[in-house]
Amino acid sequence: MSAISVLWTVLSVVFTGLWSISVISPFWFENVPDPDPLSSDNSSFAAFGILRFCSKKDVQSVFDMNEWTDFKTCAFYKSFQEIPSLFWQFGIVFYGVGFLASVCAVIFAHISCCHKIVCGKSVFGVAGILQITSVICMTVSLVLFPFGFNSEFVEKHCGASGLFKPGRCHISWAYTVAIMSTGLFIFCPILAKHLFLITPRSKATVV
Repeated sequence: MSAISVLWTVLSVVFTGLWSISVISPFWFENVPDPDPLSSDNSSFAAFGILRFCSKKDVQSVFDMNEWTDFKTCAFYKSFQEIPSLFWQFGIVFYGVGFLASVCAVIFAHISCCHKIVCGKSVFGVAGILQITSVICMTVSLVLFPFGFNSEFVEKHCGASGLFKPGRCHISWAYTVAIMSTGLFIFCPILAKHLFLITPRSKATVV
């Protein structure tokens, strides 16, 4: 087991885990109203992602804004058809394909390398292709998400909005994590290619 293969495995698992957290989280974009009673902002708290959303009315204080962390005001969209934007529907499909490709790359590498007869150079080649596919699909999914800002759902919770214009809403942590994870994940197929090139055909490397 080489240091590079360990690094590749750890990064693959970590970024795949971060993607799973991001897609479940509703905190891709959020609208946090001003709790000051003298403020003219009378909107309700809202947070939404590609799979889930949260909303809380009658925010009176900062403490009220923190209460939604118990997820009582959060829910999944009722069905695929209920996802507010067609762009988000396509986005979740690409996200799912990308996530599945990433999981398959990790599982394929581990299962194959547990059986040294079938483990070899090809493992890293196939895993690298799967991870490149994952990066492409994730990138498409994240780019599609802002196109959904022209939906009635976003306009309801964020005010006047449009393509790439989220109105009063602003980017939140889960979308940021998804973007950063996708950007950094590109190193995984690069490492896989390197392992593919340096691994002899006859050598079985446990990853």
